Order: sequence, then C-alpha cells, then structure tokens
Amino acid sequence: MTLENNTDVSVLPTLSFTPRNMWGRDLPHVVTRTVNGSHRGGPILPAGGALRDVLRFDGPGCHDVRSVGVELVAAEEIDHPPLEQPTTSVMIDLDKKATDSPEDFWGIGLVNPNSFGVSVRVSLLQFEDRERDNPRQVVDVVTLQEDVDLASMSNHVIWLPEDVRGRFHEVEHHLRPATYA
Repeated sequence: MTLENNTDVSVLPTLSFTPRNMWGRDLPHVVTRTVNGSHRGGPILPAGGALRDVLRFDGPGCHDVRSVGVELVAAEEIDHPPLEQPTTSVMIDLDKKATDSPEDFWGIGLVNPNSFGVSVRVSLLQFEDRERDNPRQVVDVVTLQEDVDLASMSNHVIWLPEDVRGRFHEVEHHLRPATYA
C-alpha cells in the first residue's frame, strides 16, 4: 500500500483497513496489521512525498484478501521538511551491490539523497512460498532495534549476521521523527 501526500504539511497518519475478497465483500474476521505501523500512527508521511507500508492479514479468510479499503483515522502534523528525493533501502550482497536473491542478502544499503538528515526504521520481510498466482503473505518481520540516522546526501551499509542469510526476501524502511540532535 502506498499513500501519497500532495500537501505542504508532513504528518503522522493513523490508518484503518477493511480487507475484502475478490467480490468486494468485507472479511470481518480478518485482522489487518502493517509492517511499518501505519495502523498505529508510527511512520512519517512527508510533505510532497509518499509512505509505503506492507499489509499483513491474520484470521479466518486471511488468504481470501484481494483488495483493502483504507481510511484515514487521524493525522498529526509533524515538523519534518518535504523530501527533495525519496530515501531508499535495498538488499545488498558482499560486494555492496543490490540483489533480490535471499541467498546473497548480506546487508542493507540505505541512501538519503536529501540536503538534510533523516531517521529511518528498517525491517526485514520474509514471505510465504508462492502458490500459483495468489498474493504472498508476510510470515515473519524483523525490525532493527534502533532507528538509523542518515546524514544529508549519504549512503549507509548495515551488515547482517550470517544466520539471516537466505531467510528474508525484502527490506523495507520508513521515515521516523528525528532521533538526532
């Protein structure tokens, strides 16, 4: 799910979700959570920018979800400059090159191309095995314990322990209120 902010104000949105089946019917027993916490008001939706979050579904009928209604429950204004360019996170191999192969995933590459520092929270995602053309659910999420402060116009690498190699399929990040002085 991607939410765009076409205003001049950065916010901490809190969203609610209504999962639906392929016929558009609500699935009332399915609980929707998000990897980045947009259902709790955690990530920043920057002015003129976007917030991407990955949805997780649990409960009876969770594999029947094909669409989701999204409602803005609250939006707290926050003092955060508009992004000049999006920040990025990628899985990297031992040569610090981007990879999409879980077996070659040894680290996380983070890039802040903006003229100001930002704080990001980083999570590793493991998806269930692919079954035909059904959407894949997130089965495990590991979020780094500390937010990462990125200086202006900088690159940063976080090396991972060997035991996580081959386990995760994607890396996600989102902007957080600044943790630096």
